[in-house]
Amino acid sequence: MNLKKLITGNTSFDHISHGGLPIGRTTLVAGSSGSAKTLFAAQFLAMGIMLFDQPGVFVTFEEQVDDIRRNLKSFNWDIDTWEKEGKWIFVDAAPKEEVIIAVGDFDLSAFRIRLERAVKKCNAQRVVIDSIGSIFTQFHEEMHAIRRELIQVTLTLARLGATSIITAERLEEYGRITRFGVEEFLTDNVVILRNVLHNEKRRRTIEILKFRGSNHEKGENPFSINPEKAIVIIPLSAMNLKHLSTHVRVTSGIPKLDEMINGGFYKGSINLISGAIELVKHCW
Repeated sequence: MNLKKLITGNTSFDHISHGGLPIGRTTLVAGSSGSAKTLFAAQFLAMGIMLFDQPGVFVTFEEQVDDIRRNLKSFNWDIDTWEKEGKWIFVDAAPKEEVIIAVGDFDLSAFRIRLERAVKKCNAQRVVIDSIGSIFTQFHEEMHAIRRELIQVTLTLARLGATSIITAERLEEYGRITRFGVEEFLTDNVVILRNVLHNEKRRRTIEILKFRGSNHEKGENPFSINPEKAIVIIPLSAMNLKHLSTHVRVTSGIPKLDEMINGGFYKGSINLISGAIELVKHCW
């Protein structure tokens, strides 16, 4: 498949995605609370600026901008400088502490105008919308209208040529993809982050569930959060045996056995001795 991809800058993710995120398309990143959705999306923008000088726009529908900026600084990302240089633009769409009174049809046209203006202002090649599900909690009775408007948002991003990430919350690690079951049908790609509790320990994994028109590694891959490198994925498909064999032999200590295996065990090798417990015990 010859779909062009944008290198994210996270080497291990670029490996499991076979080259990064499809250029000009929108990717849904879904996960439960604490699964690192916001961090994954922010790292996508940060790597774009640091490695490729690609400006980005970060839209927040949930957290306040000051809180996000403060949290991201803990990874030594110079957000303040990037904002001053016009390489990183925040669009604050988070609800304010006021009563929302719905009058007329649900409409995101004003938001689309703000989004398009921000993208054009910095010529953004990367866009993050975090977290789109907040709209549903405010206007849950307008589900059909919200879906219609979100389609318009994704079409706007595609028209602008931006490669985008939209984050969404899910209520369980293995089950329906998103909380409201709508967002996954509006995007070309779906990535799931999990934070599973097993035997009183947390295990974080990432899975590319859908990459429309593109190959990718299947299944879950573990990841951790590093204070210096942010999200670090361990791509299981990249783990292979690179240890070279040797022709040097080491005696087993049993002459007849050495004779049977042509001079002893290979140096540095791991050998399995199998047999009944008592037999193996007396033999060795």
